[in-house]
Amino acid sequence: MKRFVFFFVISLIFSLMGLPARELTFKVSASPMLPFLSSGNGRYGSIGVTGDFQGGIMFFDWLNIGPEFRYMMLPKNNASELPETASQYVNFFAGGFHFGALLYPASRIELELGGSFGPYFSISGSYEHSAPYYKAFADVAFRLTPNWTIGAEAAWLDHQYDTYWGEPGAAGIAIGVSVRYKFDTEESTQNVLGTVAQDDSVFPILYTLYKEAPFATITLTNDETAEIRNVQVLFRAGKYTGSELECGRIGVLKKHKSAEIPLTADFTKEILNFTEEGKIPGEIVVNYELLGQKRVSVSQVIIPVYNRNQLRWTDSASLASFISPTAPEILEYSKVLVGLARSHQRSGLNRNLQYAIYVFEGMRLSGIAYKEDETTPYDATHMDYEAIDYIQYPYQTMMYKAGDKDDLGVLFMSLLQSTGIDAAFIPAEDDFIVAFNLKLDSSKVNSFFDGRDRVLDINDEIWIPVSMSGIKEGFVNSWYKAIEKLNDMQANEETIEFVNISESWQTYPSVGYSGADDINILPLESALIASAETNISRYITAEFGPQIAALQERIKAEGISVKLLNQLGMLYLRAGMYSSAITVYERSAKMGSATAMVNLGNIASIQKRFNDAKIWFEKALETDPKNKSAKTNLERIQREFDE
Repeated sequence: MKRFVFFFVISLIFSLMGLPARELTFKVSASPMLPFLSSGNGRYGSIGVTGDFQGGIMFFDWLNIGPEFRYMMLPKNNASELPETASQYVNFFAGGFHFGALLYPASRIELELGGSFGPYFSISGSYEHSAPYYKAFADVAFRLTPNWTIGAEAAWLDHQYDTYWGEPGAAGIAIGVSVRYKFDTEESTQNVLGTVAQDDSVFPILYTLYKEAPFATITLTNDETAEIRNVQVLFRAGKYTGSELECGRIGVLKKHKSAEIPLTADFTKEILNFTEEGKIPGEIVVNYELLGQKRVSVSQVIIPVYNRNQLRWTDSASLASFISPTAPEILEYSKVLVGLARSHQRSGLNRNLQYAIYVFEGMRLSGIAYKEDETTPYDATHMDYEAIDYIQYPYQTMMYKAGDKDDLGVLFMSLLQSTGIDAAFIPAEDDFIVAFNLKLDSSKVNSFFDGRDRVLDINDEIWIPVSMSGIKEGFVNSWYKAIEKLNDMQANEETIEFVNISESWQTYPSVGYSGADDINILPLESALIASAETNISRYITAEFGPQIAALQERIKAEGISVKLLNQLGMLYLRAGMYSSAITVYERSAKMGSATAMVNLGNIASIQKRFNDAKIWFEKALETDPKNKSAKTNLERIQREFDE
């Protein structure tokens, strides 16, 4: 009996080690005992009773360890033959150490698998005996509350006789009922808490990205009275979000445990009203189930936000979000500039080039100038990935009539994109270069340029680069300045980053933010036309002049021929030099060239001299009845007359 008491006390002390902030369990079980595995035939009757008490401490959220006490009574097989004064039962007193895995396969189901061991003491009348005992058990219970369960336990019991193993004095199966109570030594708020850890503030300009790209981490802590299941975590921030966006789900979160979930948000354009750095009050909404019952927990959080003009140059493509081709002031401004370009368009020249020249010169003549940002200068800021830059929206640059290099580039690209011209940019170390797509196949570059020295060949398409630091110098000078800069970068083996706006919008959509102010900065119409035409003439002289001169030298050297005259006429036509083209084609037509006659008809059509055009197409058919171009154009002219 002394050994039993000693072992029970030692196991209790050992179990209580590390008690602070632990969950304690107390279980009572009672069941009939079937001692059919006992050694010695006929030692006990067919059935007895046993009752157990287990105290335990939870470790690792599943391991239940603690002391155990048992009382068992087995009737003797010959009890009916014994005198009344003799003991008819054998009483067992056991105390030991139990361990088990406590699991929760479903919200209301508790399962424990375990075992125990220790000494027991048995007594029958004046006879006493002690030896080790062993037990293996399984318990399936229904959770009435997070603290109380009631269940059924099945156990195998083995009380040894004179050995530590192999000679059972009383062994068998016990199947009965159990009741368990749990006590949590750590105070519970009976709630689920959500907190937010944010490495960086939210950039309003990138607000559409945060629906997919996390900007912070939610730490979810279960402070309920039991594990929670089917956990759904959402975020909302009043007018700053369009919906409660689901950030993530957790199948099971154990009591007093935490889990991390990326924080995403369905921000709205309201976030763009932050003209200074500020904070957004938000809520972490947690839907979950506790023992099958649905519950909701809401935690208040604060989200720091940068102002709407701030951006970090971690990814240059993110600048695309500032480009606003659909902003009302951009559409109105570009409509006027391109309208003038269209009314003075030369059909032989590249359309995108002419439109871009008018837009660029329109910006310059509107008084929009380059002015370095003293607080966050482009040259220093865009090279520092940790620095926060201040970028103007297009309407701000129009309103202020000034901006840093990147601000001017954002405005220019917005105007280009609004007219359907694809734009890109190259962030050079000390310049910001905008490029626009001519939609000209690389194989046809010699038809519009004197070689490839002043153009960019990107994926077999020709682009024109323009320096934003050279805006006051006019389009052509700014173009040449950009080429010079790119050549220097190549010579110095610097990285040339070409950022295509249409492609960048796939990741960084345009915010399209617009100001409420009415901005009227249109240049004088006559001044714009004169300046744009001057730059177009400079382009023609530089790119077509050498080709025209070379062809004229060939004519002098080889003599006049239809072939050379037609080539010269085509150069004049592409350059928009219609008077010169007419003179050359007329000479070729006199030599019997149907091609020259067709081109004369085309020039007449462009100039809306439809009678002359009709005459030339008819002459071409007289010269070459099978000329399809002459026939098609004549039919078109005839429809003009009919209308």
